[in-house]
Amino acid sequence: MSLRKRQRGLSFLSLMAIVGILGFSAVVGLKLFPIYMDSWKIDGIMKAVISQPGINEQSRKEIFDAMMKRLDIDAVDAVNYRNSDAMTITKRKNNVTISIFYRVETPLIGNLSLVAEFDKIVSS
Repeated sequence: MSLRKRQRGLSFLSLMAIVGILGFSAVVGLKLFPIYMDSWKIDGIMKAVISQPGINEQSRKEIFDAMMKRLDIDAVDAVNYRNSDAMTITKRKNNVTISIFYRVETPLIGNLSLVAEFDKIVSS
């Protein structure tokens, strides 16, 4: 049996390729995690506001202000007063619908960026 056939393991290039792929995946994960954390916060805020007692009697401005106040308290930067057109509040008889469509762009490496779009709808 020759020595060549008994050797096992990764070559240096294979090891560097695996480390590179894992490193790139870690960078992408670290860049995307805050975006999805904000998304989860927005989901919770929308559900909390829509489940408030007397939501059907509140005006759109009162609902909007309640949303913005909670977004500000939770430090959500994706939706705020600067891009408040991302939020739409519709009221019909006994139904209130809050919809938010927003886009988040974060730089990745050099001139590459990650873009995530979210479209959320909650009804009472």
